[in-house]
This record gives sequence, C-alpha cells and structure tokens, in this order.
Amino acid sequence: MWGRAHSLVGFSCVPLRRLAPSTVQKSASGTLRLASTQTKGAIPQTEEEKKRVILTISGKVGASDGSDLWNQLAQVMRAADANIEVCGGTFVQMQSNAGANEEAESFSVSAFGACISPAGLPEGDSEDDTHLGCTMFMKAVLPSARVPTLMKLLQTHSPAQVYTASLSTPEDFQARSSIEQCFNSLHSHQQTGTIYLFGVDRPGQLAKITETLTRFGVGVSNLRVQSGSADSSKGDFVPCPTGGPLAENRIRIRFDNSSIDTADRLRKDIQSVGEELGYAVTCLTLDSHAQFRAFMPSYLLRRKAFVVCYLMEMSGRAKVRLRRPVPAKAGRRKVASESEASK
Repeated sequence: MWGRAHSLVGFSCVPLRRLAPSTVQKSASGTLRLASTQTKGAIPQTEEEKKRVILTISGKVGASDGSDLWNQLAQVMRAADANIEVCGGTFVQMQSNAGANEEAESFSVSAFGACISPAGLPEGDSEDDTHLGCTMFMKAVLPSARVPTLMKLLQTHSPAQVYTASLSTPEDFQARSSIEQCFNSLHSHQQTGTIYLFGVDRPGQLAKITETLTRFGVGVSNLRVQSGSADSSKGDFVPCPTGGPLAENRIRIRFDNSSIDTADRLRKDIQSVGEELGYAVTCLTLDSHAQFRAFMPSYLLRRKAFVVCYLMEMSGRAKVRLRRPVPAKAGRRKVASESEASK
C-alpha cells in the first residue's frame, strides 16, 4: 500500500509505505509504532533553540485507513520531538468506482501551476470500495536540531499523499509572566484580539468581512468557521460536521492601535457589516482586555437569544405551512372531479 515517494518543488506525493525496520517497534497488541530516538535518562534542554512548523497534509485514502492517519502523523511528530500546538482536519467520502473523467474531477493535485497526477489506490483496498479525501493541518514546536529528522520522517513515513512544510525562524520561547505580558500589550501599538460572528450561514460572507478588515489594515492570523444548527433542548448553537443553516466565525487578528478609537471603529464596522450579511451577533475582544471579561458573556447570551428566536421563527413557519388553505382553483378542480366520478 506504500509506494515510492515523489517530490516536486517542496511538495511530496507520498503514498502509504511500510515503515523502516529501524524505526518500528511491535507492541503487545501486534500494532506497529515509530520508535522514539530519545535516549533514556536524557535531560531535556529547556533553552534549546526551537522552531515552529506548519504542516498541511492532503490526499486520498481507503475508508478503512482513515482512522489511522492521525495516529501515524502523531507518531512522526513524536519521533521528531515536536510538540503539537494546533491541529485540525476533515474528511469527505469519495466513490472509487467512478469513471476516469469523474475521478479526475473529484480529486486533483497541483503545485505552482503544475498539475500532478494523483496516485491511484490499489483495487480492493477498502472493503466497501470507498475512498476518503482528507485535508489536515498542524502547527508544532520542535528543536531546531530536530528539523532534519522531521523532514526525513515526512519524506519516508508520511501517512498522506501530499504534504507541505513551512518552518519559522528560530524563536525565543522563554516564558514571561502574565503580568508582564499584560503590561507590554497595554503599552504597545500592536494589538491582538478575536472577532466572533454568529448568524445565518450564506455564501460570500467571508469575502465582505475580510474586505472590512483590509480597510483597517488588520492582519488575520487564524480563522475558524463552524457551521451547524440550533439545538432546541439546549437553546444554543451546536456545530455539526455535515453543516447546517447557522455558522460561527472566530477570527484571530492583529492590528495597529496607534489611534485611540481604532478598536471602537473596527467593532462598530464589524457589527454593521455583520448585520448586513446575516451575522446578527458580533463581538471583538482584545487580548490586553481579556482579564476584564467584559464582552464574552454578553456575546454568549446574545448568541443564545438569537438561537431561541431562530427556533421560534422556524416553528412558526412550520405551523403556517401546515395551516395553509387549499388554493381556490385546486378546490374547484377537486369538487368537479368528485362530481364527475359520482355520475
């Protein structure tokens, strides 16, 4: 099931392959795992120079192997002494018995404008003859000296078809006290925070939001979108993997707050644009003011209030549809047909 690794301008198309014997250990249950290269009794160097790495992994695998992808990737990160900070991913079901044209449309790989033909999985790879398209991302911290080990493991033991790796410059990870961080953030023009938007999910909303952020010179460092539905038992929003009519966006931002009213103007504009797009509930919280917790409780209460109103509106519409009278023309046709049948 594992084949030879291919690389193209920083991209590696790596189908699943067998782990090298030197890095494999067999557990009591018979499963294989990567062996850590750390020496027993070694004392970790806390002041060692470290780097951050962002990995993106995508590809096509058999449905029966979908549950193993996270495990194998975690084994690679452990063997490289990398500490995972953020990770996420999703899967979509793909039918493997599609025609050649349908297969090309359902899965494609390209890098810098060059199209790459994805490797096909062997026939009978999955019992239900179903493939999964997967996309995963991960941000981790590891010692700079372990970067070559990580790259080698990704090239030889990568659990997915295609991966990219982006490395940061060496960073200083000396811990600072929360009081010092708060003091520095209050006296710095560079402010960080989080924007929350919640409401009815519609196409094109993100484009308008990012246009507003660009106008204020705001940089986006992280974006999380969750769609779902309203839970009548909890009276609140519930994310769902299959999506739903409601959505919540959480956007991590960084901007220059040299002007005193920048944050206030940004908050007002986000609220105005959000209401126009269908996001009835918005909130902007600054990290320098997080200890006051002034905005989040209000946002959560307003979100619950919107969900309750949404449930009432949907219930009212359902009752109207049930009580809707039969149109007059349809009623006359029905009476005429009944009289003809009686004759």
